[in-house]
Amino acid sequence: MAQRFPSVAIIGATGNTGRPILKAMQEAQPPFQSITVLTRSAKSEDAFGPNVRVKVVDYSSRDSIVAALKGVDAVVSAIATQSVESQKTIIDAAVEAGVKFFIPSEFGLANTHPLLKRDFPIFQDKTEIQEHLEKYRQQGKIDYALMFVGLWLDWGIKGFVLDVKNKKVGLWDGGERPISMTTTPSIGKAVVGVLEGRVKGKTEVRVKDINITQKRLFELATEVVGKDGWDVKTIDTAEAKARASEKLSQGTAGLDDIYAFVYRASTAPEYGQPWKPDEDDSDSVGLKVWTEDDVRELIREVASSK
Repeated sequence: MAQRFPSVAIIGATGNTGRPILKAMQEAQPPFQSITVLTRSAKSEDAFGPNVRVKVVDYSSRDSIVAALKGVDAVVSAIATQSVESQKTIIDAAVEAGVKFFIPSEFGLANTHPLLKRDFPIFQDKTEIQEHLEKYRQQGKIDYALMFVGLWLDWGIKGFVLDVKNKKVGLWDGGERPISMTTTPSIGKAVVGVLEGRVKGKTEVRVKDINITQKRLFELATEVVGKDGWDVKTIDTAEAKARASEKLSQGTAGLDDIYAFVYRASTAPEYGQPWKPDEDDSDSVGLKVWTEDDVRELIREVASSK
């Protein structure tokens, strides 16, 4: 059996999300006929591992992108968050080139929830990309899927959700609410599952490795690395979001303020996280259910890493 989309391309293959997605593409069975990495600057194909061809693209030039995507069936964008808006030109070029399917750079919370759209300006650029894709889908020119994965579990325990190595945690509203979390290798596997057509027809795909509270994750971390020496704080996410909103309106918001929006969106019950069972596509795309033992093992790996 051949792949649904024999020829695929990825943008942002060197990033935190792009690397595991490319790896999953390279390991897919049946294999893709061709895998193309689009880059801004010349790189050796050897830098990306086996079965990859590299095309240098000027992302400010629609013609350059069209030429690179000729003959490509599906595009996965793992472009950095700060460059999300640039996907409009990429999508326009993909449609012109005859690309059939597009996965934009999402890989986070399900930001299509109406209250998130209303209350969280940090998602505005992604909303505009979603609307841009939907316009083309309604015209019958391209299909797409938005990949929602919650928070990244492996990256999160290195400092965002908690810091295993330095024994620090800021519990969001006490850390009592479950959050959908996914490791980056599982994100790669889920992307391949979508490209294979396992959730064909869905424009929103929600996956996870595990639903777990921040507090329980902290408890598991103390089991692995010990209870002593932890710096534990509690963060009021409503207050943090209010401060971040004020700074954003003044044009003075920094990365910590952006994080404050994510804390609130992840934990306040009105924003639709975590996924309900009937929303969860994890099994369909081939992800196994993680146990707490799996989480403990991940914590051990992170704690022992250099």
